[in-house]
Amino acid sequence: MQTLTVKRWTSSLLIFSTLSIIIVFIAMLFGSEALRPYDVIKTLIETITGHHETEISRTILFQIRLPRILLAAVVGGSLAAAGGVFQAILKNPLADPYVLGISSGAALGVLISLFTQINITLLSFTSTTFMAFAGAIITLYVVYKLSNINGRTPPQTILLVGVMINAIIFAIILFLTLVIDSNQFYKIFFWLFGYISSPDYTSLAIISLFAIAGLIVLLTQAGSINLLTLGDDTAQTLGLDVERVKRRVFIACALLVAAGVSLCGPIGFLGIIVPHIVRLLLGYDYRIILPVSVIGGGIFLVIADTLARTVISPVEIPVGIITALCGGPYFIYLMRRKRIV
Repeated sequence: MQTLTVKRWTSSLLIFSTLSIIIVFIAMLFGSEALRPYDVIKTLIETITGHHETEISRTILFQIRLPRILLAAVVGGSLAAAGGVFQAILKNPLADPYVLGISSGAALGVLISLFTQINITLLSFTSTTFMAFAGAIITLYVVYKLSNINGRTPPQTILLVGVMINAIIFAIILFLTLVIDSNQFYKIFFWLFGYISSPDYTSLAIISLFAIAGLIVLLTQAGSINLLTLGDDTAQTLGLDVERVKRRVFIACALLVAAGVSLCGPIGFLGIIVPHIVRLLLGYDYRIILPVSVIGGGIFLVIADTLARTVISPVEIPVGIITALCGGPYFIYLMRRKRIV
């Protein structure tokens, strides 16, 4: 494992952060109505100075595009971080929230919230967000308990159980979709494929709080995650409470997944692609992999969503289709390269 220095950590974050700012700026240019770089810069300056001469550009940027781009960045970063952690703990490059059924569990929670018409708001947190988290954490608990053998949770067992639970939950979701009110069918159909729309800033702030809470927990556990990559027995020998760390990390990942699914639906394969690329570039130290994966996941999903809303404009396609078209072949490549099948 390459030694992590302050200089290497800082320079890596600076490079990826700069790239993310560039990608966000470029994404603001594209849409059903294209904007010139000059228009974007002028609108930003006018907003900062309090002069609003170009009201149309300001509405497009700050009410439609920027909230959507920021949501894509938050969700992409959350899914990439969760995917990287699952791959570390399960020691399998194919593990991610989508494959393990966590995303499906969160999606089922949201659908149950819609069917039962639960309408509870606590400190601006809606019932949809709470049900997404509940669905994710319950699914994770079921996978964890079914994988537990004599007090241990073998990585390959978790992966196999997760795949089976994912199939069961997806069947339930399809059933609920079939009996849903036809007026909501089209909207939910798009959402199930992973669809990013322009949220209001309150919803964006709530989702960001969920994501930040999960990321803080993961970042504080980065050193422990490094030990887990050596194997459960080795980590236990080095004094790590393996099962306790796993539980803590799994709850944080459930928060991250719930943050994304509650608004955007289950978006697959992003959690596989981004962490793997980051490991290839920066090595296997999760003290640098996690923060860079967050930025890289945001970049990836912003690009994917920009393609989703422009490739056949004015018609938009679910961003989950774009990530699947990228991630599916990559999934097969990893399977063959790692000799998993």
